Amino acid sequence: MVIGIVAEYNPFHNGHKLQIEYARNVLGADQIIVAMSGSFTQRGEIACFDKYTRAKAALMCGADIVLEIPTIFATSSAREYASAGVALLNATGVVDTILFSAECDCKDLFIEESKKLVDLENSGEINNEINALVSQGISYATARAKALKAFLAEDIISSPNNILGIEYCRYIQANHLDMDIEVMKRQGNEYNDLSLSGQLSSASSIRQHYKLSKSFEAVPEEVINLYNNSPFVTSDDISELLHYKLLTTESFEQYLDCNNDLSDRIKNKLPEFVSFSQFCEVLKTKNFEYSRISRVLCHILLGITEKDFKTAKEAGYISYIRMLGFSKNGSVLLSKIKEASSAPLLTAPNETINKYDIISSDIYRTILTSKTGNAYPTEYTRKFDLVNI
Repeated sequence: MVIGIVAEYNPFHNGHKLQIEYARNVLGADQIIVAMSGSFTQRGEIACFDKYTRAKAALMCGADIVLEIPTIFATSSAREYASAGVALLNATGVVDTILFSAECDCKDLFIEESKKLVDLENSGEINNEINALVSQGISYATARAKALKAFLAEDIISSPNNILGIEYCRYIQANHLDMDIEVMKRQGNEYNDLSLSGQLSSASSIRQHYKLSKSFEAVPEEVINLYNNSPFVTSDDISELLHYKLLTTESFEQYLDCNNDLSDRIKNKLPEFVSFSQFCEVLKTKNFEYSRISRVLCHILLGITEKDFKTAKEAGYISYIRMLGFSKNGSVLLSKIKEASSAPLLTAPNETINKYDIISSDIYRTILTSKTGNAYPTEYTRKFDLVNI
């Protein structure tokens, strides 16, 4: 059995290690392949550690192969992030089961409700509801979340992890993929909880704790040294780059998730800009929630347009498989992936790679140089790291 996991690992923590142990020891996985966000995350924030550090942490704690979700989808809505993650794992040709953690651990309910969701989409019923909400100025992501609540079982759409779970299942059902699912009951505090709750705490609370104390809690012992020797990055580290981009851009409507109203609000409020997080708070309204604003600002900084997003989506999400690292146990799958995959396997960028993956990496490299005073290799000059585990 080859199990696939879609994750951000921002950062990799005890809950993630528990999930990998569940895949290995309870489900009997032979190999575990992770589809992971790269330099930026689905919440529209720069990742706290670079993608190679986060991939290495996962490999040190039991993952076998870590692949990068294309930036254009890793920074998008839950639906597109989930779809791209599953599409990437499916593209390997070797993953037979998707494992995710959720508050609801009823596998049959996820399958049943995802089939219902696909039927609602095919009939146009849920899309009509979403479009009606979007016409009121609500973002697509928020409109979809509200529509899901109107049509699906409450147990399924009661938390962000459940919603991601239903989106994984929806993509599998809608595309008739030969994949099974497994659900692990999520433990610890809530997804967005900023306070630690023992050894099983959310990534948000771990990041917040580090900002205040400069120490890591609720993360595996194996990765402490790795984290302590890696620059910790926050959203406000991109403030100057973002501010310059906003000042030198005439209109923002072309960028993904940004409508005319939000574009006008950004322009009107720009004189109040102090930092990334502060500007998100300034822009936030009843219709423009923080997460949407954060994603839009991220898309503006990276230059991700609505047009390019649609083109990438229509092409099937995945046009290459970008590898970030693998273990000895994962190496036995490489030849199988090369034979069975529906997209080329890359250990380094070439002409097929999406420009946004390069841009996001260059921005991250710029931030690291600013924080440390050291030069960092580009995506093209960086040597591929084999985590020899």
